[in-house]
Amino acid sequence: MGRITIDMTINAPVATVFAYVDDYRNTTKYMKDLVKWQPTGKVTHGKGAQFNVGMKAGPTTLTSVVDITTWLENKAIGWDSNEGFKQVGMWAFKPKGDKTQVTFDMEYEFGGGIAGKLLGRAAEPIVRGNLQRSVETLKQHTERVGATRPAAKTSPQPAAKGAGAAATSTTKSATKATTARATGTTKSATKPAAKPGTRAKNSSKSA
Repeated sequence: MGRITIDMTINAPVATVFAYVDDYRNTTKYMKDLVKWQPTGKVTHGKGAQFNVGMKAGPTTLTSVVDITTWLENKAIGWDSNEGFKQVGMWAFKPKGDKTQVTFDMEYEFGGGIAGKLLGRAAEPIVRGNLQRSVETLKQHTERVGATRPAAKTSPQPAAKGAGAAATSTTKSATKATTARATGTTKSATKPAAKPGTRAKNSSKSA
């Protein structure tokens, strides 16, 4: 049985990379020469999902039916074949700050007997090369997805504070002006009341 392990660091958050791999519709976009990864039923992801798989290896198309046997959100997705081309695989995801350490590990077998050995001898280098390029393509796709995500919106709080301060200042100015006018009116209203008394005293003295 052959085995291939590929480690790669992807410049995208682990949630972005995991979600991309977990969506079966993306699988044929990054897995080189994978011509089919189609769910057999209504369950399309997670443990218990099952897929019909077809992968070209030179002039041969290797077919199998695989079951998702491991599914841990943002951590791992694993599968095992129950028909056709024998394979046991696992994607492992590990956060590294804003980046993701991805490990692809797969064991495979082309069948027994002389025919299986001949097929393996011809197809194994092709499969290995395809899987290596597939992980590299996954890196490109997920980094592009991460880069196109909208930036976080700028908080409007500073503007609101400024507007609030201006409103407070205007209110204070208006209050002061109103108070000043009210005080002036009161003073003006009280001053004339004293003047008639003064005139009355002057008239008395003249008499």
